[in-house]
Amino acid sequence: MISSATVYAASAGVYAAVVAALVLWLRRIPESYRQYCYPVLGIVVISGIAVALDAARIGTIVVNEYPITIPSLLGDLIAYPALWAVAALLAGVDRRMLGITVAIPFVQRGAFTVAAVTDGLVALVSVSVVVGGHLVLLYLYRNQIWEAAQSVSDGQRLLHWKGRNLLLFLIGMIIVSAVLGLTGLFDTFVSAVLTQYMNLLIRAGFAGFLFANVTNIDVGDAGGNLLEEIGGSGNQPADPNPAD
Repeated sequence: MISSATVYAASAGVYAAVVAALVLWLRRIPESYRQYCYPVLGIVVISGIAVALDAARIGTIVVNEYPITIPSLLGDLIAYPALWAVAALLAGVDRRMLGITVAIPFVQRGAFTVAAVTDGLVALVSVSVVVGGHLVLLYLYRNQIWEAAQSVSDGQRLLHWKGRNLLLFLIGMIIVSAVLGLTGLFDTFVSAVLTQYMNLLIRAGFAGFLFANVTNIDVGDAGGNLLEEIGGSGNQPADPNPAD
């Protein structure tokens, strides 16, 4: 049977190809918009490095017979909060809401690892945190964050709407497959393939989506606030107007 290390190596090769394609694509994007592409490009690069380290069996430990790949774990703890943060910033949220959207996926990823290496009540509670966290994100993005999005331009609001739907669907799918994997439904090979495929699809898919639509960001207006929020020095967005 094909080993997990081989799956990781193949995935690392795909990541390298995706990064090369994104770098070439970046050169075709107007310079004033490139700054908004760097965060998602960085996510793909970090994830590719993490998978390459997994393929080399660097940083893998076994806890209760479950192999934990530390590089991928750290990569996930960076990637998922960052992706949700980009989607929230496109809506022009304030710092409090931004912090919530970053904290939830961080806790979810940690809870999944706990669920994988434990059993009984602790594992059940951890799985509930993973699933419940996604439902909370669904609620926030369809309510408070969508209300905040009324303060940005129509083009940027549509970009946010499509981005948040993409993340809700793809991350929802990986949660389902990951939880099913914990039940022993998949063998090691199938579980590794599904995980790598979904992870790559989420990262590369969101990066490609943003690259293709980045010119909808309000450069110098709401788009400027986007980067200011990342730096922690942005102005608060205008009050949402749900009636629009």
